[in-house]
Amino acid sequence: MPNVLTNYFERGYRFHKLESVPSSHKHGTKAVFLIHGWGVRAVAMARLASALADEGFAVYNYDYPTSKRKIGEHSGIFLSLYRRILNTEKLSDVFFVTHSMGGILLRAALAQMDEAECRRIEAVVMLGPPNRGSVLAYLGRSRVARGINASLADMTPVEDSYVRNIPPPPFLPPVGIVAAKYDGKVAMESTLLPDGQPCQRTVVPCTHPGLRNPKYTLVPILNFFTSKKFSRPLP
Repeated sequence: MPNVLTNYFERGYRFHKLESVPSSHKHGTKAVFLIHGWGVRAVAMARLASALADEGFAVYNYDYPTSKRKIGEHSGIFLSLYRRILNTEKLSDVFFVTHSMGGILLRAALAQMDEAECRRIEAVVMLGPPNRGSVLAYLGRSRVARGINASLADMTPVEDSYVRNIPPPPFLPPVGIVAAKYDGKVAMESTLLPDGQPCQRTVVPCTHPGLRNPKYTLVPILNFFTSKKFSRPLP
C-alpha cells in the first residue's frame, strides 16, 4: 500500500491487495473489496483494510481519482477490473465495504451486473453513504467546479440527480449501512437506499471521516458479514 503522498500522485484505477493473515477467526478464501469515498484515495482505507486482513480476509482496496470522472464512468471502470479479479482469482464468498461516494459507485456497478454476479456478493456494508444525496454536493454544480470536479454534482439531493436515479440491481445483496452520529457531510436520513430498497442501519459515535477507523466500524462490519444484521439496528 502506498503512503499518503505517493498515492495522490498515482493514476489509480487499480486494486491494492492485502493477503489475509493467520487468525483464530480465519475466514479462508473469503474476500472483501473496499471502495473509498470522494476527495481521498485508497490509502484513506488502509487501516480498515489491514484490520480486515487481520481477520483473515483477502482484501482488495480499490484506488481511483474521484474528481476525474462522473460516477457512472467510474463504475464502468471499476466493474471491468472487478470482473477481471473474479475471473483470475480463486475466491469463495465476496463482501464489500464502501465509504461515502464509494457506496454510490458500487450501486452504479450493481445496476450493470447480471443477477448471478449480484448473488455472488454475500453482503455489502456502506459507511456514511449519500444514497439520497448530500447538500455539500451543491458546491459541484457551478461551471467552475464542474471543470475541475466531475463527480461531486452527481450527489445532490434533488429528485433528478444521478444518485437518486441509479436503477436497482437485478438482485440486491444484503445491505448494511453504518451512519456516523457526528456526520457533518451526509445527513442521517440521506444514508438510506432510495425508493424503499431494503437495508439495515446502525449508528456509531464518530464523524464522517471517522467511519474509516476500524475502532468504530470493524465490529459492526463483521457482525453484518456474519449474520446480515446489526446488534443495534436503527430504523
